Amino acid sequence: MKENNIALNIETLVLVAIWDKPFVFQGSFTITNKGDHSKKLLVFRCECNLEDKKVIMEIDFSPINYQFTHLYNIQSEITLSNIDYELELALYLLKYALNETLKKIITHPKQHAVHMDDIALASISRQMETYLFYRQEKNLGNSDIGFAVAIDFTPTEEQGRKAALALIGLTSGFFQ
Repeated sequence: MKENNIALNIETLVLVAIWDKPFVFQGSFTITNKGDHSKKLLVFRCECNLEDKKVIMEIDFSPINYQFTHLYNIQSEITLSNIDYELELALYLLKYALNETLKKIITHPKQHAVHMDDIALASISRQMETYLFYRQEKNLGNSDIGFAVAIDFTPTEEQGRKAALALIGLTSGFFQ
């Protein structure tokens, strides 16, 4: 790996996917810097404005379809108002990773998805309850729970490199 290049692995864990409009997704991103093997965690809540979950499979990815409503690194909440260029690049990567995970959820029947048992889910929920905001009016009957997908990101162009560096800054508490 060249000194100027950076390689990341972004693992997206969707703890809850509510498939009623607007779609609501809650979970975490584990960002691994493949250069030094450091791992950082981001916790998120995201809404999607698409009409139907099948549309996720049918259209090209657009970050406009996804809106993070809450995003936390280990230290605090990340301010999502007044987004600058670097934060926008980092959010683009996270939205893309979430989109790829949602495609896997949709294309894999529930019987093949790995679901957590009740004790594991309760434990994780307790640990993350201060970060995750469940919509009270939502019925969780049309939802998926506990599905993870990891993607590698090794940018070759300057904008991709800036996005990767911004994502590392996001996980390190640079954006508050």
